[in-house]
Amino acid sequence: MTNGLLFFAHNNPEIDYLKLACVSSSMARYNLGMENITVITDSNSYEYSSKNLDVEKYIPNLILADKDQEFKTRNYRNYRDTNHTVKSLSFYNANRCDSFDISPYDETIVLDVDYMILSDSLNNCWGHKNELMLHHDVKDIQSKREDSWRRVDDLGITMYWATVCYFQRTAYTQSFFDVVKHVKENWPFYKELYGLPGTLYRNDYSFSVAAHVMNGFQSEAQEQLPIEKMYKTFDWDDIHEINDVNDITLFVEKARTNADFHLCRWKDVDLHIMNKWALQRHADTLLEMYYE
Repeated sequence: MTNGLLFFAHNNPEIDYLKLACVSSSMARYNLGMENITVITDSNSYEYSSKNLDVEKYIPNLILADKDQEFKTRNYRNYRDTNHTVKSLSFYNANRCDSFDISPYDETIVLDVDYMILSDSLNNCWGHKNELMLHHDVKDIQSKREDSWRRVDDLGITMYWATVCYFQRTAYTQSFFDVVKHVKENWPFYKELYGLPGTLYRNDYSFSVAAHVMNGFQSEAQEQLPIEKMYKTFDWDDIHEINDVNDITLFVEKARTNADFHLCRWKDVDLHIMNKWALQRHADTLLEMYYE
């Protein structure tokens, strides 16, 4: 039996996702002792990122995949570097639904590259009795901020986050990812059926629909990862400083304010950081700290 991590990293004009995947790979090697790490990217992202970075030094297994150009041109989202900067950029997340087909491992954890692995908690997944696990119990590190993400909308189904997904190579998980693909391929229909907000295609939504369907249309029936919660920051927060290994200080925007922050020190607990620019600004420091 093999176990390993799977990342997807497709750059847009301002976010170097492949470089962030190098950071994630380095953190996984340091904290999880993992060498089985696969990153899916595309030739343009690889060409850009490898100009100033030895990508293969950080990523043991790199797979180049072609982009769906039609999807790329229509899936745009607002990226925030705190509330001071908001830009509309392409968001290529079309192939997360292919994780089951792509993964070379018997047990796989699929991760976003903006998920900071600051502990060895994910190692609790390997050999688990549950063949598929996702998070729906998500906690913002600023406890007073709104928690509307617990459902896909106010009256909708439970929101499962595709940020971290553990699965084994079984018939059930293959069926789960087949449903995710079906939702993606029939997005306008499922968007209306489930009242999914906005115009952006999100893997969180397609995974949530799949969890709803595969569990007999019951709420919160899909098992969660064996970690207490998934902690997150919004993209209107920022990283102040990398203090040491698994130790960072953040600027966290106060509840019901606009660009008014307090400092928060975070240590030895995994953290989903939505501000991609914040991670980019500290990527070189993190690479040096976790790899060198």
